[in-house]
Amino acid sequence: MAEPRARTAGGPPATFISDLRPSRVATFGAVVARLDPVREVETKSGARRQVRDATLSDATGEITLVLWGSEVDLVQVGDRVRVIDGWVSERRGRPQITLGRSGRLERAAP
Repeated sequence: MAEPRARTAGGPPATFISDLRPSRVATFGAVVARLDPVREVETKSGARRQVRDATLSDATGEITLVLWGSEVDLVQVGDRVRVIDGWVSERRGRPQITLGRSGRLERAAP
């Protein structure tokens, strides 16, 4: 039998990391468990951009959040965050999430 999902105040059931599936938009809360060092990559257009992976976790699992450009300094380890309309994809057989053009990242109050 499936475990009941928590409801947000008057809203839909909460989404957890274990619920996330590739090729979908997702909104969920998590904690920044780990930050990889910032690195520079060359994009398909030949431009150089900074990128950083952050591992987000909740009670159900972990997912990599890929931060690009000015996003790389948005969070620190231990921050409680909410990803709003992030795009879930798959890389090397594991789900990851990016903010894309319409997604947002908010830090929650401690």
